[in-house]
Amino acid sequence: MKKIILFLGIFTFAFHPGRAQDDVGGNAQGGKIQALEIAYITKQLDLTPDEAEKFWPVFNRYREEVKGVLADKNIKDDLDRQQKVLDIRKKYRNDFARILNPDRAQKVYGSEDRFRTLLKREWMQRMKEKQDMKPLRKDRGF
Repeated sequence: MKKIILFLGIFTFAFHPGRAQDDVGGNAQGGKIQALEIAYITKQLDLTPDEAEKFWPVFNRYREEVKGVLADKNIKDDLDRQQKVLDIRKKYRNDFARILNPDRAQKVYGSEDRFRTLLKREWMQRMKEKQDMKPLRKDRGF
């Protein structure tokens, strides 16, 4: 299983359009998070190597479209933005269903959301630990 995940990670990074920018910009943390997401979603969906080879390029296109909508400053209304994201999700659900079976295609967005929730929890925990480790400042009366 580790070999499959490693293969998927290398395969996805090799063909991901934003990879060169990450290397140049020094965004190593983003690359690590993306690798964790790939491993998590691969495990949640129980992707075979053949499915992964077809799935990840489609997922990356989906992700880029969603990022485009979220970054679009011309969309002022949050409900309009959410509707556009929902429309993209519906479109890609059909694409995912062609690669996976329809039941597993339904799990794509749930897996993505669960990963994001786990990531937020981890970040909050690390921030809390960082706060707990700060020395008390003398000028605050402590």
